[in-house]
Amino acid sequence: MGRRGDKEIGEARFIVDSMLGSLAKWLRLMGYDTLYSRTYSDWQILRIAKSSGRIIVTRDRWLHSKARKMGLKSIYIESLSTEERLAELSAKAGLDLRLEPERSRCPICNGVLEPVDKEAVRDRVPEATYRVVDKFYVCTRCGKVYWEGAHWRNMRKTLEEAIKLSRLRRS
Repeated sequence: MGRRGDKEIGEARFIVDSMLGSLAKWLRLMGYDTLYSRTYSDWQILRIAKSSGRIIVTRDRWLHSKARKMGLKSIYIESLSTEERLAELSAKAGLDLRLEPERSRCPICNGVLEPVDKEAVRDRVPEATYRVVDKFYVCTRCGKVYWEGAHWRNMRKTLEEAIKLSRLRRS
């Protein structure tokens, strides 16, 4: 495992095709360094993967086949639902399906999230949120502020379902 500060994160680095933008966000939230752009062409993805050693994640059979012929790591995703896609990726790449803000990356820009003093974000978050939340994180690249709100419970439920499906796939 790689390290970010004293926090372990996955070494696997990904580049995700335009058909799997939601999956790219999930990978980032779980702490995986993931490149994604709706504007990447297949050839750009291949070039970036080759130069940076990233694993291609795609629903494009041609891209997957071309990557394999070039000796690149590529994972073809067949599943349609978020839970199934996460389970499939976990089974194929051995991913740890955990959601911890301390190891998350920005789902928008892939920047590293760092804890920040609550007072530093007072004017950047809703007052009600400021009153009830103690831990905040700021993206070191784009500056967006994050916290564990009610949406994290829903995201954890999605991951719990994906973990169940992943176990079924492996058995």
